[in-house]
Amino acid sequence: MKFIHAADLHLDSPFLGLTSLPAALLTRVRQSTFTAATRIFDKAIAEQVDFVLLAGDLFDRAEQSVAAQAYLFTQFDRLRAAQIPVFVSFGNHDYAGEQHQSVAYPENVHVFGAEVGTTTLTLASGESVAVSGFSYPQRWVTADPVPAFPVHGPADWHVGMLHGAVASGGANDHYAPFTLAELKAKRYDYWALGHIHHAQALASQPPILYAGNPQGRSQNETGEKGAYLVTSQGQQLVPTFFPTADLLWETATIATQATSLAALGTDLAAWVTAHPANQTTLTAVTVQQRTPLTATDQVTWRTTDWLSLFQRTQRPALTTAQRYLTRVTLVPAQTTLTVPQLDQQYWETGAQTVFTAENVQTLFGKLVQEPSLADWLTAEATPDRLQALATQRLQELTKQEAHDVS
Repeated sequence: MKFIHAADLHLDSPFLGLTSLPAALLTRVRQSTFTAATRIFDKAIAEQVDFVLLAGDLFDRAEQSVAAQAYLFTQFDRLRAAQIPVFVSFGNHDYAGEQHQSVAYPENVHVFGAEVGTTTLTLASGESVAVSGFSYPQRWVTADPVPAFPVHGPADWHVGMLHGAVASGGANDHYAPFTLAELKAKRYDYWALGHIHHAQALASQPPILYAGNPQGRSQNETGEKGAYLVTSQGQQLVPTFFPTADLLWETATIATQATSLAALGTDLAAWVTAHPANQTTLTAVTVQQRTPLTATDQVTWRTTDWLSLFQRTQRPALTTAQRYLTRVTLVPAQTTLTVPQLDQQYWETGAQTVFTAENVQTLFGKLVQEPSLADWLTAEATPDRLQALATQRLQELTKQEAHDVS
């Protein structure tokens, strides 16, 4: 037996805030979720798999574009022509309650409903495979869905599809919370998970895996992206990861002594040249300044799209290195706030109280639950980063006020 486990295609992702990229590259970025998904379907046909599992969030939002629906129909029809069934469950982004599907999928596609259901296939080899799953009826599923899944039945193989997150026991369990123990208790041969955008194994026997998303969509979704080709070896199912991303995302931190934007551009270009990528890579750079920019250049930095100009002037170097910058953040190395109008001790004491991990999560609320933002918002360094940016902004404002008064 052989099948593909993929999840979180997020077709129609808008890819906002990337206007500094060259126009042709921006077009490619906005098409990248479709390109990555096509590589999954190409792999299924090339490997002549027995079926394909798509574990939730095929679309980025409940209101799907006709173009995205038509794209999936075309891909599903390719699989139909190759006699490959497809199992689909909808997740928290494309939940079934808001489906306005204008394209009827081909007959080889089975879409799970709001209640847990099971479909059994008989393969060409004579083996039988039971697949159990469900679709989100609304954006949040707060109840544990696993009790509704049947235990391993008489089929030779039993596979579960679940778009959800391991239960934390807190108020944020909105995404079909489950425990690893109860998944294992079902005695399935494989659990195909979706929702988390990084490929990871929760268990190896049986395999309980998140496929991750096929294409990263922001600097919070770095690293290799893809899906799993799963094959039977004796009495076990063995997953093999294969990459699908058309482009990668990375973050980087560099230090500079540049006091002008011209010097900063030279340092960034040198870093890009010294760090070529193996494929097109979008990089968000944090620049730790040892000395501040001149006052004039600080104004230019705030009031102009400097990064777009940098991309245009450095296009040959960026193209050769296959690396483009999506954002450059300047962080002063010295973040002490020393202005007469504020008491230094009061600021430092207040900052220790305000810039905490707990306050970050409280401030950003349910944004912490979004997979694309969770990694950054819960990162250990985020409170310090926010404090540095707040300090920088206060310095700029107080200097400007002093200038206006004089």
